[in-house]
Amino acid sequence: MRKDEEGEFWARLSGRLLHPVQMQIIEALRLIDLPMSAVDVTKIVEDKPDLSSVAYHFRRLARLGAIIPTETEQIRGALRRPYRLARPDE
Repeated sequence: MRKDEEGEFWARLSGRLLHPVQMQIIEALRLIDLPMSAVDVTKIVEDKPDLSSVAYHFRRLARLGAIIPTETEQIRGALRRPYRLARPDE
């Protein structure tokens, strides 16, 4: 899939998502183009949403199939769960 087609796919999907935090997550993952966790996203978005809200919306997006979990890693006793954007052909 070409980059412009991928951009169109995400534009259509984000137009259907109702919550602004979900749109911020998708935009952050799309722009950074690396797996990110909820903590990572809260560090880079402008309006600094609450971590629990971002984590909740990560789980919702994962259930929708919009984002895919990558390898979980343990950091100082906590689990870091990064996700990446799903590709339209997945």
